[in-house]
Amino acid sequence: MKDYQKKLGRRLCALLFCLLMLMGNFHAFAAGDDAQLVSVSVPPGTQMMPRTVFTQTWTVQNTGTNTWSPGQSGYTLNLVGMDSLGAVPVFTNVHATWYLPSAIIGSGKSVPSGAQATFRMSFIAPETAGSVTDTFQLNSASGAYFGPQFTVQIIVAQAGSTNQYDRARAVSYANNYGGYVCSDGYFWTNGSTYVNFGALAPVPTAELGDDCAHFISSCIGRQSSTNRGGGLYIPTRVPPTYGEPGVARLVNRCLLAPGYATEVFSLSNLSPGDLIAWNWEGDTNIANLDHATLYLGNGLLASHSESCLDVAPSFFQSSLPNWRWHLIHILDAPTIASSTVGNKLVLSWGTNWTGYTLYSSTSMSAGATWTKLSKSPVVNGASNVMTNTMSPGTMFYRLAMP
Repeated sequence: MKDYQKKLGRRLCALLFCLLMLMGNFHAFAAGDDAQLVSVSVPPGTQMMPRTVFTQTWTVQNTGTNTWSPGQSGYTLNLVGMDSLGAVPVFTNVHATWYLPSAIIGSGKSVPSGAQATFRMSFIAPETAGSVTDTFQLNSASGAYFGPQFTVQIIVAQAGSTNQYDRARAVSYANNYGGYVCSDGYFWTNGSTYVNFGALAPVPTAELGDDCAHFISSCIGRQSSTNRGGGLYIPTRVPPTYGEPGVARLVNRCLLAPGYATEVFSLSNLSPGDLIAWNWEGDTNIANLDHATLYLGNGLLASHSESCLDVAPSFFQSSLPNWRWHLIHILDAPTIASSTVGNKLVLSWGTNWTGYTLYSSTSMSAGATWTKLSKSPVVNGASNVMTNTMSPGTMFYRLAMP
């Protein structure tokens, strides 16, 4: 009986050993792709002021058995879910059908098992105070997600009521809807009709898309509190679709005329959330525009109709070299125009910038005292106008929220 028990014990031990070996082999097989976060350049909970542009760098160790291949067609770190931080890649997308903000292996080289890789991406702190998070996960060359999810999480500092143009939300809207139907559910086709496909339906490919101005309106506008873009007031010309479906009207009537934006003449003068509008017939007249794109930063664009995300401006000129662009810089806040009539100083700013009050100071130095002017402006057309008697000495004026 004791011999039998010993033999049974030995068999059980052998069986247990085999099971452990099988489990180990299964783990090795399952761990073909796996990763571990080593460090980040911007730790969770970092406090930032609104409109701060920053770069997150993730250092990740390859803890699987597969070698990670570089480039956009290799192993990438992709956005998971919706973007809230205006994520902008630091490389140019070469695939027009690629709609996910992604980071590629920074070294441009393969990463074998046990080695480390870095992934980098730029972000923009939005206007609204509080905690904001974007989530990312590694994606293999075969398109399979694996490993833990990584985040970039900041605390946007309270900077008072700003009413600033929110560039983070404009870029985020472009990221979230670059490859999909906008949040109002409509998509313009052939420049004259629209179809209700439903929000976040894939961008239609059966029709010739002509949704660019509608898409840009949604990116920079304020369709609703839950689907708000940059926050500009963009009138809805063709309900029930949101915004302005015509490029020339969007740029000239909705942006330039009311003082929301100004034309600039160098790409270096653009900020994330600005526009590049195009004429594809070689016509340089800004009144004759055909296509609109959102400038994301890092030399990258997003658009609908020619639906693409994170492409360079050359994407639109490679096959149509006669395309001509106009660079439209959106102002972050109202600007003050001034003129003199006798001993009176006349100050004016657009009525579309709501909630601002005029302040004055005798100094522009740090810690200077700014005094709120007691009288209210007079509305004259599209302008708030305030007339003040000039006094000896230097006086500075600025607009601020009360």
